[in-house]
Amino acid sequence: MATIQKYETAGGIRYRVRYWDPSHKQKSKTFRLKREADAFKRQVENQMAEGDYIDPEFKALPLSAIYPTYLAGKKGVVKASYYRDIESAWKNHVEPRWGDRAVGSIYRSEVQTWVSTLSAGDENNGVKAKSASVVIRAYDLLKQLLDMAVSDGLIRKTPCADIRLPKKVAKKRTYLTVEQLLSLADASGRFAPLMLTLGFCGLRTGEARGLTVEDIHIADLRISVERSVTRVHKEWVESLPKTWERRSVPVPDYVMRRIAEECEGKGKNDLVFTGDGGGYIGEYRRGAHGWYSRAIAQSGVPSLTIHDLRHTAASIAISSGANPKVVQRMLGHRTAAETMDRYADLFDHDLNTVAVSVDDRITSVMSHTCHSSDKTQ
Repeated sequence: MATIQKYETAGGIRYRVRYWDPSHKQKSKTFRLKREADAFKRQVENQMAEGDYIDPEFKALPLSAIYPTYLAGKKGVVKASYYRDIESAWKNHVEPRWGDRAVGSIYRSEVQTWVSTLSAGDENNGVKAKSASVVIRAYDLLKQLLDMAVSDGLIRKTPCADIRLPKKVAKKRTYLTVEQLLSLADASGRFAPLMLTLGFCGLRTGEARGLTVEDIHIADLRISVERSVTRVHKEWVESLPKTWERRSVPVPDYVMRRIAEECEGKGKNDLVFTGDGGGYIGEYRRGAHGWYSRAIAQSGVPSLTIHDLRHTAASIAISSGANPKVVQRMLGHRTAAETMDRYADLFDHDLNTVAVSVDDRITSVMSHTCHSSDKTQ
């Protein structure tokens, strides 16, 4: 039960509300007006009765005070690349806007305005519009932090409710033909086997970076994808593949022969593909002044990122007759449905195949019906 104590100060009469919280700690709050004290007393008593009481001191904690606990909980249980994305979203977007704000003082309308400003930009304040992926990642981090505050009893409910987010627009993919891929590989010099592996086998760059000689099964024409290597804070970090599952990937004989050349003279634990310094291959970009941009220019193929070669592998496999389940296993997707959704445009030719096949059956039935009719007559 809360009580109100009236007392005088040099500044006038004050009203102090005293009460005991669920942990039996005495709390108090002072007001200038009696009606304010009465309202607070009723609020506290109702919250206590409903088991919905939140200590005002908890609500006053800044968001930056709970971020370290959140981040520590992610270490070791999420992939290194995702951990890096969390840190980037916090540093660049969430902390500047919300770091000093008390968790109990954030309103839904403010969150929506922040999301909209990130998405559309703000010329008056020099804020450039961010991509949908960046905005959604920043919002997800804020939401997870405030969800944690709710579960820890710091606030009663999250302000991240019914927030309208920007829609991701799928970028048009660049698919190379077999001829173009071979041309790009020829123009890549000593990196040709890497280009062939990415473009025909569909490995992610981090997966190719982590391949060792013992992962190459020449006689079986298979590659075992056991790990992925990603740069985090200028250091290379090894982790499981993106979907957390190791897999066996089929390799065309021509590509395997080129990979085998890379393995000659190396021990089983040595890297298959190496960078210029002998260590991990780098993060090569098409716009940089390096071997990859020169290879694109020399081969005359459409401009594409190294990751786009993974899409080329999917395109070549599907056009060669591979079914979605096989492509799923090759690329390391969680389900065949994910593969179908991601590469729906590549399966369009199947619609024509279905139409032709059905038409052949109709023609066959009609022909048989007409033949039987002629015999009857």
